[in-house]
Amino acid sequence: MENKIFRLPTVGGVLQEEFVEARLHNDDHKNPEVIEYVNKLQDELAKTRGTPYYIVVDPKTGQKLGVFPQPDLGGEQFLHFLQRFVH
Repeated sequence: MENKIFRLPTVGGVLQEEFVEARLHNDDHKNPEVIEYVNKLQDELAKTRGTPYYIVVDPKTGQKLGVFPQPDLGGEQFLHFLQRFVH
């Protein structure tokens, strides 16, 4: 999705204007404490350790507002998901 859908003018415009990107990398196999912490975050935020998934979090409260757990080949579903959080 990052290479195709995020670059669509409609999706990219909403992302750029309304959202701040944060990534959770789950590939640090060297540090057991990091692995445990990342696994805990994945379980809490996404209820899965399968990737990719996209989560919208309120920056003021830290409350999870929504999860988009699937690829969207055309971008329409993802755009609709994002627009639910735009004021």
